[in-house]
Amino acid sequence: MMKQFGRTMLTVMGLAVAAAVLSSIPAQAAGSSVIAHAFVPAVGFFTSTPTGTELVIVEVVSTNTGFMLFYNVIDFGGGFSAGGSGSIPASSVNVSEGSVNAGKVTVTLNVNTCDVTGFTTSFGPCGTFDVTWVELPASVGGSFATRGDTQQTLPGGGKIVTNGEQVIFNALATGTALGFDLPADTLVFLIQETNVTVTVTHP
Repeated sequence: MMKQFGRTMLTVMGLAVAAAVLSSIPAQAAGSSVIAHAFVPAVGFFTSTPTGTELVIVEVVSTNTGFMLFYNVIDFGGGFSAGGSGSIPASSVNVSEGSVNAGKVTVTLNVNTCDVTGFTTSFGPCGTFDVTWVELPASVGGSFATRGDTQQTLPGGGKIVTNGEQVIFNALATGTALGFDLPADTLVFLIQETNVTVTVTHP
């Protein structure tokens, strides 16, 4: 029951964060991107510490020109907070040649945003992200498939419309985000996109 609650909370948190980061996309990013095939890894978790609670959210998004990174890291008890978004070098992301059907897909993110020209640090410091996502086989972690249109209305009237096939797999994540360690056995999501069109509109 607690595992299901945890997954539900992670899903709700992920949707809320998606709205926040997508609403921060600048107007010049409006338009359509066609993704023939990609994996979108995301991690989000709360963890308790002796001084309070930490919230870490990291998402890598595929575009038709490469990759974008979105993050929010907040230590509620320690007074630390950081957030940022922007394009990152293609060399920062590596996807294994494994098959989702065999449950062997691995995605790694290794980037120091301080070294990326044009990356936007909204608040707090820039820094290093070293995170690995390892897919759980569908027979173990389950999967969830969507096809067709999904639409999200953003604050202020903008919209994100995604059309195509998405399959969401559970995965395990390890590593660090701005020096914050991911807890052991962090259950996260790995989204496979096939022939997906993402259209961003602004009011």
